[in-house]
Amino acid sequence: MASPHAAMARVRRLAASAGGSVASQAVTALGSLVLQLVAVRFIGPVALGAFALLSAILVTATTVYTSWVGDSLNVLDRFDPALRPALVASALFFATAGSAAGVALALVLRLTGPAGVALFAVLITLWLAQETFRRVLHARLEFGALLANDLTYVITTLVFLGGLRLITGGFDLDGILLAMCVGCLAALAVTLRRLPRQEYALVRPRIAGMRELSAFAAWRSAQSSLRPLALLVTRVAIDAFASRTVLAVVEAARLLMTPALTLISGAGGYLLPTFVRQRDAGIPMRPRNALVGSIVLAGVSCACGVAAIATLGFFGPLITGGAFTLDAVSVGGWAVYAVSFSATLPLASMATAYKQSRLVFLVRGAETAVGLAAVLILLVLRPDLAVFAPYCIGLGGMVSGLLLWWRLRIIRDTVRARHTDPERGTHAI
Repeated sequence: MASPHAAMARVRRLAASAGGSVASQAVTALGSLVLQLVAVRFIGPVALGAFALLSAILVTATTVYTSWVGDSLNVLDRFDPALRPALVASALFFATAGSAAGVALALVLRLTGPAGVALFAVLITLWLAQETFRRVLHARLEFGALLANDLTYVITTLVFLGGLRLITGGFDLDGILLAMCVGCLAALAVTLRRLPRQEYALVRPRIAGMRELSAFAAWRSAQSSLRPLALLVTRVAIDAFASRTVLAVVEAARLLMTPALTLISGAGGYLLPTFVRQRDAGIPMRPRNALVGSIVLAGVSCACGVAAIATLGFFGPLITGGAFTLDAVSVGGWAVYAVSFSATLPLASMATAYKQSRLVFLVRGAETAVGLAAVLILLVLRPDLAVFAPYCIGLGGMVSGLLLWWRLRIIRDTVRARHTDPERGTHAI
């Protein structure tokens, strides 16, 4: 039995790791918030709508890439001589495909001019490269280095943008994209310097280990992409059926829920590698712990929603600069979405650590299909009610969480039975 001092030391290490993950997400969210505030104040609500769509495309590309490559770096053995060449091949493929898809969508939706489209392609490539090594830091549980990476990106981006305004007297959407590219380069340089050489040693890309890699990564990528894809489709639908200005209102309302969404994302970044470490160390993964995590996160999200609505009269004008008005209905929709997100994330992370990505995809896929159907029906019939779209995509989170918890209990019992020592009556995990 561990001594009280050892137990307290372990608690402090876990708290430090969780705090570092949340702090990293807070820095990233703050940087994104400031960039969107800059878009509102200096290039107007229509440009904010375009920036929101570009950001949604970038997030979707990043999620697909990270859930295939990044989560495999966390869950699988990234130094396995059979898997590592397949990981390199996957990284090259998804970076190329992500840039091509981003360019195509930016052109089809007419989000910016030719120079901006070219910058966006470069940004996607740099962003995915940076994200690769961020996930390596996740796998190593080096959240202090991760925080340094994110601080470097945010500070460099904002300083460059400020310098651009001082030199040229102003900037447009293309200037914001250029600043983000410079920030990514700086963060990438800082992270590569801190990592040991073995972590970024390249091997010749091969597909020999792709079957083993895809057995985990395909379902993981599919289920992880559901949420950002749903948000992207929702934004495009609002842009098409309502207007880009209405999209700006919906996006500005989301900014008031940034604290809750940041906490949830930070918790997710901490939970998956932690559950994997527990699994590999033979420490039991109890579904009730994930359920408690879901309940706590949902409660915090709900409290943040109440606080956001209560302070709307003060913070609303600060965010919009008087360009348009925010109301409690639009903010409440993102509060509902945050609670739904909270209800599934810890349970989905534990299921992923059990390598049950297919299960998570099926549960979350059904939830996403219902939410998107509700969004499209709403916008087709009543485009003037577009601010209710976040309520629609938030449907079903509680049900999905309960389904995952029920299945995790079954998985836990199966694993226990498989590893039971019949002579001693103990469990290997």
